[in-house]
This record gives sequence, structure tokens and C-alpha cells, in this order.
Amino acid sequence: MNSGDTCPRCGGGFHCGVNDAAPCACTTITLGATTLLELRARYMACLCMSCLVELAAMKKGRSDREIGRP
Repeated sequence: MNSGDTCPRCGGGFHCGVNDAAPCACTTITLGATTLLELRARYMACLCMSCLVELAAMKKGRSDREIGRP
């Protein structure tokens, strides 16, 4: 990836830091194994932080409802 990446989910531009000296910002997002498998099957490129944050929140909301949390 390079500094002119386009998110395949939302179409927005972003910088993928996979090849940067420091860890990429996406390493701060926690996604479950099932979610990661779904994303890898659906998208061939990295997603932007906004989409990753949104997906993490959506999956957390589902998990919380499944175990009876508000």
C-alpha cells in the first residue's frame, strides 16, 4: 500500500501504514476472528480507519446484545 490508498469499503482516501517504520494505526483496532475472515474474503486491500472503527463498533454492539448487555 502507499500514501494514496483508497478504501474498498467506503471509497475514501487514506494512508495505509503497513510498510511504515512504526506500527500501522489499524493495529489499535480489535476485530474478532470471524470479522477478520469476512473482511479478508470480501476485500483484497486494507480498509481505512473510519471503516475499521465502524465495523469494530458494529460487531461489539452485536456481541453485547448477544450476551445481554445494553
